[in-house]
Amino acid sequence: MLGRLRGRDADALLALGTPVGYPPQQRIIRQGDPAQYSLLVMQGSVKVVVGTERGRDVVIAVRGPGDLLGEMATLERRPRSAHVITCSAVQARIIHSPELTDFLGRNVEVSLAVARMLSERLRSADRRGIDFVVCPAPVRVVRVLLDVVQQHGSAAGPERELGIPLSQAEIASMAGTGLSTVEKAFRRLESEGVLGRRYRRVLIVDLPALRRFGELPGGIPY
Repeated sequence: MLGRLRGRDADALLALGTPVGYPPQQRIIRQGDPAQYSLLVMQGSVKVVVGTERGRDVVIAVRGPGDLLGEMATLERRPRSAHVITCSAVQARIIHSPELTDFLGRNVEVSLAVARMLSERLRSADRRGIDFVVCPAPVRVVRVLLDVVQQHGSAAGPERELGIPLSQAEIASMAGTGLSTVEKAFRRLESEGVLGRRYRRVLIVDLPALRRFGELPGGIPY
């Protein structure tokens, strides 16, 4: 979100709310709760999790610095549609709903940036839904890795880190598959020199090769 704004618009958004900090693995937004506030992430990362009717939690997205959380429920004036849980220590600004809606009503550029952000998230959800229909599970695993590293990845020498600490179980949840499928995919990618694993870290060694495993031509943004 912040990356879409420049100058005074970014400064105006950063002036909203108050600073707040959260430890790792804390639920900071709860599914079903009323939308009393939104959060602007300054440091750290979170996962967006939906609790299903069968009692299973499904990871549907990850977010990082500059992302706005909880704005949909605020704008729609409806209960939260998902949980948000910290993956690491998080620093954020908590913006109460009346303050955010009043600000967006007065600031056209920021409102347009929010609309573009929501449109991009909808496109991503549409792509993921198509993947579930047409792609085998190992390809979906690779596409989850591509999605995360291209949105949140950071350079680690010639390699790239995912940028968000995700377990294999969480990657499996995002890809809609089992843990054993993720482990098999990781072993294959390691054997091909595409992926490396360090202690609690996943490194992308060869991003173009990862795209080929994901069956994605270079021109497709994923």
